[in-house]
Amino acid sequence: MNNETYPNFKQFLLLIILFFISFFIFYIIVIILGLQLFDSYSAFTPIFMNFLLPAASPICTIPLIIYVSRKSGIPVKWKVKLPHIYFVLLLVLLAISTIIITQPFIYPIEYFSNLIEGRFRFIDFVMPKFNLLIVTKFIFIVFIAPIFEEIFWRKQIFGLLLKKYSPAMAIVLSSVLFACGHLRIYDIGSLFIWGLLFCFVYYKSNSIEFSILLHSISNVSSFFIIRVFIDNELQFFKYALIMIISAIVTYLVISYFGRHKSQKKDYGVDDTVAL
Repeated sequence: MNNETYPNFKQFLLLIILFFISFFIFYIIVIILGLQLFDSYSAFTPIFMNFLLPAASPICTIPLIIYVSRKSGIPVKWKVKLPHIYFVLLLVLLAISTIIITQPFIYPIEYFSNLIEGRFRFIDFVMPKFNLLIVTKFIFIVFIAPIFEEIFWRKQIFGLLLKKYSPAMAIVLSSVLFACGHLRIYDIGSLFIWGLLFCFVYYKSNSIEFSILLHSISNVSSFFIIRVFIDNELQFFKYALIMIISAIVTYLVISYFGRHKSQKKDYGVDDTVAL
């Protein structure tokens, strides 16, 4: 089956169903084995949260990546070339500013109900206490999961949608699927925005390394930030100013990428192209 015919609507629907089925089967197997091997659920929870849950994404997406590659002809391998340090710094700025401005979209009901009552939720930086389980979780979430998620969601799903729809429609559709695929209702809005950002950076640079790096940087934040509520008026204006500055930084970096689109059109074989 060639690139122009795969996937039709039924095939794409089958792919999405297979995605959710693979995660469902993984969680069922893990929970059954966990309850068999551990005396209680409380003893199993740290292993599940710090090792098995982070491992779910790469374990479940690898078979799907192979399946899509064989059906569509989109290769999994590519010539890896890391971005220049200048673009790495831009991606770091973009990730930090986006983490800040997407706070209202994480537990939005909680966010706006507290805002109405005069409390402002923001982020604070902490240094976690690392142990073997946390280090394992860090490796999966920061280094392993972004690679497989970007190959599947950007290189394959977005690449397939791009063959059938306009770039804007393909970005939106793949971002909706990316957000829903995380099975987290409480921050689906934030995940959708991140999906838009990953797709946009990938589309403009035609480099999977760019989106992988941005994805990894965004995931790092989950280990070093906590969400706090502020009711001090001076602090409120301070963090409101930070939100505004972050929005401006995000706009400027996105505008920069928007003005420097790669001229290479084949998103099936995306070698790094210097912007």
